[in-house]
Amino acid sequence: MKSFFTLLLFFTLAPLTAQPAPDFTVTTSTGQSIQLYDDLLNQGKTVVLKLFFTTCPPCNEMAPLMEPFYQTWGGGNADVEFISLSIQSFDSNVKVNMYKQQYGHTFPGVGSQGGSLSAILPYTTGSYGEFLGTPTFVVIAPNGNVQFNPRGASHSATLDSVDVAILNTGAVKPPVSYSAAGTVVFGTAQAGVAGVIIGIDGISEALDTTDASGNFNFVVPLTPGTTYTLKANKDTNYANGISTLDVIKIRRHLLGVAPFTTPYELLAAEVSGEGQISNLDIVLMTQLILGLIAHPTESEPSWIFLNPDFAFPGIGQTLFLYNSGATNLRFTTTTTGPLILRGVKKGDVNESADGSQ
Repeated sequence: MKSFFTLLLFFTLAPLTAQPAPDFTVTTSTGQSIQLYDDLLNQGKTVVLKLFFTTCPPCNEMAPLMEPFYQTWGGGNADVEFISLSIQSFDSNVKVNMYKQQYGHTFPGVGSQGGSLSAILPYTTGSYGEFLGTPTFVVIAPNGNVQFNPRGASHSATLDSVDVAILNTGAVKPPVSYSAAGTVVFGTAQAGVAGVIIGIDGISEALDTTDASGNFNFVVPLTPGTTYTLKANKDTNYANGISTLDVIKIRRHLLGVAPFTTPYELLAAEVSGEGQISNLDIVLMTQLILGLIAHPTESEPSWIFLNPDFAFPGIGQTLFLYNSGATNLRFTTTTTGPLILRGVKKGDVNESADGSQ
Protein backbone atom coordinates (compact mmCIF):
# COMPACT_ATOMS: atom_id res chain seq x y z
CA MET A 1 0.00 0.00 0.00
CA LYS A 2 2.87 2.38 0.85
CA SER A 3 4.48 1.85 -2.55
CA PHE A 4 1.16 2.48 -4.28
CA PHE A 5 0.67 5.75 -2.38
CA THR A 6 4.19 6.93 -3.23
CA LEU A 7 3.61 6.16 -6.89
CA LEU A 8 0.26 7.95 -6.83
CA LEU A 9 1.80 11.00 -5.17
CA PHE A 10 4.57 11.19 -7.76
CA PHE A 11 2.20 11.13 -10.67
CA THR A 12 -0.04 13.69 -9.01
CA LEU A 13 2.90 16.06 -8.77
CA ALA A 14 4.38 15.49 -12.21
CA PRO A 15 2.61 12.86 -14.28
CA LEU A 16 4.47 11.56 -17.30
CA THR A 17 1.83 11.07 -19.97
CA ALA A 18 1.99 8.69 -22.90
CA GLN A 19 0.30 11.27 -25.15
CA PRO A 20 3.03 13.31 -26.86
CA ALA A 21 2.92 17.09 -26.77
CA PRO A 22 0.96 18.57 -29.68
CA ASP A 23 2.92 20.80 -32.00
CA PHE A 24 2.36 24.54 -32.07
CA THR A 25 3.72 27.62 -33.75
CA VAL A 26 3.80 30.90 -31.85
CA THR A 27 5.14 34.39 -32.38
CA THR A 28 6.98 35.75 -29.35
CA SER A 29 6.69 39.23 -27.89
CA THR A 30 9.85 40.18 -29.80
CA GLY A 31 8.51 38.91 -33.14
CA GLN A 32 10.32 35.57 -33.26
CA SER A 33 8.42 32.64 -34.75
CA ILE A 34 8.88 29.36 -32.85
CA GLN A 35 7.63 25.96 -33.95
CA LEU A 36 7.78 23.52 -31.03
CA TYR A 37 9.06 20.46 -32.87
CA ASP A 38 11.06 21.81 -35.78
CA ASP A 39 12.82 24.57 -33.87
CA LEU A 40 13.27 22.97 -30.46
CA LEU A 41 12.34 19.34 -29.77
CA ASN A 42 13.75 17.96 -33.00
CA GLN A 43 16.96 19.84 -32.24
CA GLY A 44 17.34 17.84 -29.02
CA LYS A 45 16.11 20.51 -26.66
CA THR A 46 13.87 20.04 -23.64
CA VAL A 47 11.14 22.69 -23.52
CA VAL A 48 9.68 24.18 -20.34
CA LEU A 49 6.34 25.91 -20.80
CA LYS A 50 5.26 28.35 -18.11
CA LEU A 51 1.51 29.04 -18.20
CA PHE A 52 0.84 32.44 -16.62
CA PHE A 53 -0.74 35.85 -17.09
CA THR A 54 0.70 39.26 -16.40
CA THR A 55 -1.61 40.24 -13.51
CA CYS A 56 -1.52 36.83 -11.79
CA PRO A 57 -0.36 37.45 -8.17
CA PRO A 58 1.46 34.12 -7.63
CA CYS A 59 3.05 34.46 -11.08
CA ASN A 60 4.39 37.87 -10.06
CA GLU A 61 5.68 36.44 -6.79
CA MET A 62 7.57 33.74 -8.65
CA ALA A 63 8.76 36.01 -11.48
CA PRO A 64 12.01 37.16 -9.78
CA LEU A 65 13.07 33.52 -9.42
CA MET A 66 12.60 32.65 -13.06
CA GLU A 67 15.57 34.31 -14.76
CA PRO A 68 18.20 32.88 -12.37
CA PHE A 69 16.58 29.47 -12.79
CA TYR A 70 16.62 29.88 -16.58
CA GLN A 71 20.31 30.76 -16.50
CA THR A 72 21.20 27.64 -14.51
CA TRP A 73 19.95 25.72 -17.52
CA GLY A 74 22.07 27.73 -19.95
CA GLY A 75 19.80 30.65 -20.78
CA GLY A 76 18.51 28.91 -23.92
CA ASN A 77 22.00 28.15 -25.22
CA ALA A 78 22.26 24.58 -23.91
CA ASP A 79 19.86 21.63 -23.61
CA VAL A 80 16.76 23.54 -22.46
CA GLU A 81 14.52 26.37 -23.65
CA PHE A 82 11.81 28.09 -21.63
CA ILE A 83 8.67 29.70 -23.11
CA SER A 84 6.09 31.62 -21.11
CA LEU A 85 2.56 31.44 -22.51
CA SER A 86 -0.21 33.72 -21.29
CA ILE A 87 -3.60 32.12 -20.70
CA GLN A 88 -5.50 35.44 -20.94
CA SER A 89 -6.79 37.19 -24.07
CA PHE A 90 -6.02 40.63 -22.59
CA ASP A 91 -2.29 39.85 -22.53
CA SER A 92 -1.06 41.20 -25.85
CA ASN A 93 2.49 40.62 -26.96
CA VAL A 94 3.20 44.21 -25.94
CA LYS A 95 2.03 43.51 -22.37
CA VAL A 96 4.04 40.30 -22.23
CA ASN A 97 7.13 42.15 -23.42
CA MET A 98 6.65 44.79 -20.73
CA TYR A 99 6.28 42.01 -18.17
CA LYS A 100 9.55 40.45 -19.36
CA GLN A 101 11.36 43.76 -19.08
CA GLN A 102 9.95 44.37 -15.61
CA TYR A 103 11.37 41.12 -14.25
CA GLY A 104 14.46 40.85 -16.48
CA HIS A 105 13.29 37.72 -18.26
CA THR A 106 15.31 36.80 -21.34
CA PHE A 107 13.39 33.65 -22.29
CA PRO A 108 10.66 33.88 -24.96
CA GLY A 109 7.21 35.07 -23.93
CA VAL A 110 4.02 34.84 -25.95
CA GLY A 111 0.77 36.79 -25.64
CA SER A 112 -2.66 36.06 -27.06
CA GLN A 113 -1.95 37.69 -30.40
CA GLY A 114 1.15 35.51 -30.72
CA GLY A 115 -0.87 32.30 -30.43
CA SER A 116 -0.53 31.54 -26.73
CA LEU A 117 -4.21 30.65 -26.23
CA SER A 118 -4.18 27.82 -28.77
CA ALA A 119 -0.77 26.61 -27.59
CA ILE A 120 -1.89 26.26 -23.97
CA LEU A 121 -5.29 24.70 -24.73
CA PRO A 122 -4.23 21.02 -24.36
CA TYR A 123 -2.82 21.79 -20.90
CA THR A 124 -5.81 23.73 -19.53
CA THR A 125 -8.57 21.38 -20.66
CA GLY A 126 -7.55 18.24 -18.78
CA SER A 127 -5.74 16.34 -21.53
CA TYR A 128 -2.68 15.94 -19.31
CA GLY A 129 -4.21 16.27 -15.86
CA GLU A 130 -6.20 18.74 -13.82
CA PHE A 131 -5.29 22.36 -14.49
CA LEU A 132 -4.88 24.03 -11.08
CA GLY A 133 -4.32 27.58 -12.23
CA THR A 134 -1.26 29.72 -12.82
CA PRO A 135 1.60 29.42 -12.69
CA THR A 136 1.64 25.91 -14.14
CA PHE A 137 4.70 24.32 -15.71
CA VAL A 138 4.84 21.77 -18.50
CA VAL A 139 8.13 20.00 -19.21
CA ILE A 140 8.44 18.43 -22.67
CA ALA A 141 11.26 16.03 -23.52
CA PRO A 142 12.86 16.00 -26.99
CA ASN A 143 10.81 12.88 -27.84
CA GLY A 144 7.58 14.75 -27.01
CA ASN A 145 6.92 13.12 -23.63
CA VAL A 146 5.11 15.47 -21.27
CA GLN A 147 5.57 15.95 -17.53
CA PHE A 148 2.59 18.04 -16.50
CA ASN A 149 2.42 20.38 -13.53
CA PRO A 150 5.49 19.62 -11.42
CA ARG A 151 4.67 21.51 -8.25
CA GLY A 152 5.90 22.11 -4.70
CA ALA A 153 4.70 23.65 -1.46
CA SER A 154 6.38 26.98 -2.27
CA HIS A 155 7.60 28.81 -5.35
CA SER A 156 11.19 27.66 -4.78
CA ALA A 157 9.97 24.11 -4.13
CA THR A 158 8.00 24.21 -7.37
CA LEU A 159 11.14 25.20 -9.28
CA ASP A 160 12.96 22.36 -7.55
CA SER A 161 10.28 20.01 -8.90
CA VAL A 162 10.62 21.54 -12.36
CA ASP A 163 14.38 21.06 -12.07
CA VAL A 164 13.91 17.34 -11.39
CA ALA A 165 11.45 17.06 -14.27
CA ILE A 166 13.97 18.64 -16.62
CA LEU A 167 16.69 16.28 -15.44
CA ASN A 168 14.33 13.37 -16.09
CA THR A 169 14.32 14.29 -19.79
CA GLY A 170 18.07 13.67 -19.99
CA ALA A 171 18.99 17.35 -20.16
CA VAL A 172 22.33 18.28 -18.61
CA LYS A 173 23.02 21.57 -16.90
CA PRO A 174 25.92 23.48 -18.49
CA PRO A 175 29.03 24.09 -16.41
CA VAL A 176 29.32 27.29 -14.40
CA SER A 177 32.47 29.04 -13.26
CA TYR A 178 33.04 28.11 -9.63
CA SER A 179 35.62 29.93 -7.54
CA ALA A 180 36.80 28.70 -4.16
CA ALA A 181 39.39 29.51 -1.56
CA GLY A 182 40.52 27.43 1.37
CA THR A 183 43.24 26.36 3.76
CA VAL A 184 44.98 23.13 4.68
CA VAL A 185 45.77 23.03 8.41
CA PHE A 186 47.61 20.64 10.72
CA GLY A 187 47.49 19.80 14.40
CA THR A 188 45.73 21.44 17.30
CA ALA A 189 47.55 24.68 16.50
CA GLN A 190 45.92 24.68 13.06
CA ALA A 191 49.21 25.55 11.38
CA GLY A 192 49.17 25.83 7.61
CA VAL A 193 50.53 23.01 5.46
CA ALA A 194 52.53 24.22 2.47
CA GLY A 195 53.09 22.46 -0.83
CA VAL A 196 49.80 20.53 -0.90
CA ILE A 197 48.58 19.90 -4.44
CA ILE A 198 44.85 20.69 -4.62
CA GLY A 199 42.47 19.15 -7.14
CA ILE A 200 38.99 17.74 -7.62
CA ASP A 201 38.19 14.06 -7.99
CA GLY A 202 37.35 13.41 -11.65
CA ILE A 203 39.38 16.36 -12.95
CA SER A 204 42.87 15.31 -14.01
CA GLU A 205 44.73 18.59 -13.75
CA ALA A 206 45.84 20.12 -10.45
CA LEU A 207 44.09 23.36 -9.56
CA ASP A 208 46.52 24.95 -7.12
CA THR A 209 49.31 24.31 -4.59
CA THR A 210 49.07 25.65 -1.06
CA ASP A 211 51.32 28.54 -0.09
CA ALA A 212 53.43 28.86 3.06
CA SER A 213 50.29 29.53 5.13
CA GLY A 214 48.41 26.55 3.67
CA ASN A 215 46.12 28.72 1.57
CA PHE A 216 44.83 27.88 -1.90
CA ASN A 217 42.28 29.15 -4.38
CA PHE A 218 40.99 28.09 -7.78
CA VAL A 219 38.44 28.85 -10.47
CA VAL A 220 37.07 25.90 -12.44
CA PRO A 221 33.99 25.11 -14.58
CA LEU A 222 31.70 22.73 -12.68
CA THR A 223 28.24 21.30 -13.31
CA PRO A 224 25.45 22.56 -11.02
CA GLY A 225 23.74 19.84 -9.02
CA THR A 226 26.83 17.61 -8.99
CA THR A 227 28.64 16.77 -5.75
CA TYR A 228 32.42 17.05 -6.02
CA THR A 229 35.21 15.73 -3.79
CA LEU A 230 38.21 17.91 -3.01
CA LYS A 231 41.54 16.13 -3.51
CA ALA A 232 44.79 16.98 -1.73
CA ASN A 233 48.19 15.36 -2.10
CA LYS A 234 51.56 15.85 -0.46
CA ASP A 235 54.23 13.15 -0.38
CA THR A 236 57.54 14.66 0.75
CA ASN A 237 60.06 13.82 3.50
CA TYR A 238 58.23 10.94 5.14
CA ALA A 239 60.53 11.11 8.18
CA ASN A 240 59.32 14.64 8.97
CA GLY A 241 58.04 14.71 12.56
CA ILE A 242 58.69 11.02 13.28
CA SER A 243 60.64 10.32 16.45
CA THR A 244 61.20 7.64 19.08
CA LEU A 245 58.38 9.26 21.09
CA ASP A 246 55.91 8.34 18.32
CA VAL A 247 57.10 4.73 18.38
CA ILE A 248 56.67 4.60 22.16
CA LYS A 249 53.12 6.01 21.87
CA ILE A 250 52.16 3.35 19.31
CA ARG A 251 53.64 0.57 21.46
CA ARG A 252 51.74 1.83 24.53
CA HIS A 253 48.55 1.95 22.47
CA LEU A 254 49.00 -1.64 21.27
CA LEU A 255 49.69 -2.82 24.84
CA GLY A 256 46.57 -1.06 26.08
CA VAL A 257 48.60 1.04 28.52
CA ALA A 258 47.68 4.37 26.92
CA PRO A 259 45.22 3.86 24.06
CA PHE A 260 44.84 6.64 21.54
CA THR A 261 41.99 9.03 22.26
CA THR A 262 41.68 10.94 18.95
CA PRO A 263 41.08 9.73 15.39
CA TYR A 264 44.07 11.77 14.23
CA GLU A 265 46.45 9.71 16.40
CA LEU A 266 45.09 6.51 14.90
CA LEU A 267 45.38 7.81 11.35
CA ALA A 268 48.96 8.97 11.94
CA ALA A 269 50.03 5.69 13.55
CA GLU A 270 48.95 3.50 10.61
CA VAL A 271 51.89 3.69 8.17
CA SER A 272 51.90 0.17 6.73
CA GLY A 273 48.86 0.59 4.49
CA GLU A 274 47.23 -2.48 6.03
CA GLY A 275 44.26 -0.56 7.44
CA GLN A 276 45.12 -1.46 11.05
CA ILE A 277 47.75 -0.58 13.65
CA SER A 278 50.20 -3.38 14.40
CA ASN A 279 53.82 -4.13 15.25
CA LEU A 280 54.61 -3.70 11.56
CA ASP A 281 53.98 0.02 11.95
CA ILE A 282 56.53 0.11 14.80
CA VAL A 283 59.10 -1.76 12.68
CA LEU A 284 58.64 0.55 9.68
CA MET A 285 58.84 3.71 11.78
CA THR A 286 62.00 2.45 13.51
CA GLN A 287 63.56 1.87 10.10
CA LEU A 288 62.59 5.41 9.09
CA ILE A 289 64.21 6.89 12.18
CA LEU A 290 67.41 4.88 11.56
CA GLY A 291 67.48 5.97 7.92
CA LEU A 292 67.20 2.42 6.64
CA ILE A 293 64.20 3.29 4.47
CA ALA A 294 62.90 6.58 3.07
CA HIS A 295 59.28 5.49 2.60
CA PRO A 296 57.36 2.62 4.26
CA THR A 297 55.24 1.73 1.23
CA GLU A 298 55.00 2.83 -2.37
CA SER A 299 51.24 3.46 -2.19
CA GLU A 300 50.93 5.44 1.06
CA PRO A 301 51.78 9.18 0.88
CA SER A 302 53.46 10.95 3.77
CA TRP A 303 50.39 13.17 4.35
CA ILE A 304 46.68 12.44 4.23
CA PHE A 305 43.83 14.95 4.39
CA LEU A 306 40.24 14.89 5.58
CA ASN A 307 37.23 17.04 6.33
CA PRO A 308 37.80 18.52 9.83
CA ASP A 309 34.03 18.78 10.34
CA PHE A 310 33.49 15.04 9.92
CA ALA A 311 32.06 13.65 13.14
CA PHE A 312 33.58 10.25 13.90
CA PRO A 313 30.91 8.11 15.60
CA GLY A 314 33.56 6.25 17.55
CA ILE A 315 37.33 6.05 17.53
CA GLY A 316 37.25 2.36 16.73
CA GLN A 317 35.87 3.02 13.25
CA THR A 318 38.42 5.69 12.32
CA LEU A 319 40.57 3.76 9.86
CA PHE A 320 37.60 2.11 8.17
CA LEU A 321 35.77 5.42 7.72
CA TYR A 322 38.85 7.15 6.32
CA ASN A 323 39.64 4.33 3.90
CA SER A 324 35.99 4.20 2.76
CA GLY A 325 36.10 7.88 1.76
CA ALA A 326 33.55 8.94 4.37
CA THR A 327 35.86 11.65 5.67
CA ASN A 328 36.36 13.31 2.27
CA LEU A 329 35.45 16.96 1.86
CA ARG A 330 32.55 17.25 -0.58
CA PHE A 331 31.01 20.37 -2.08
CA THR A 332 28.73 21.67 -4.85
CA THR A 333 28.59 24.85 -6.90
CA THR A 334 26.32 26.36 -4.23
CA THR A 335 28.90 25.81 -1.47
CA THR A 336 30.08 29.12 -0.05
CA GLY A 337 32.78 29.96 2.44
CA PRO A 338 36.30 28.56 2.64
CA LEU A 339 37.07 24.91 1.95
CA ILE A 340 39.09 23.63 4.91
CA LEU A 341 41.11 20.40 5.05
CA ARG A 342 42.94 18.96 8.03
CA GLY A 343 46.25 17.28 7.32
CA VAL A 344 47.61 14.25 9.14
CA LYS A 345 51.34 13.56 8.89
CA LYS A 346 51.79 9.82 8.73
CA GLY A 347 53.88 8.44 11.62
CA ASP A 348 53.73 11.73 13.52
CA VAL A 349 51.42 10.73 16.37
CA ASN A 350 52.31 13.71 18.56
CA GLU A 351 51.88 16.22 15.70
CA SER A 352 55.40 17.65 15.76
CA ALA A 353 55.94 17.76 11.98
CA ASP A 354 56.93 20.91 10.13
CA GLY A 355 54.12 21.78 7.70
CA SER A 356 56.50 23.64 5.42
CA GLN A 357 58.54 20.52 4.61
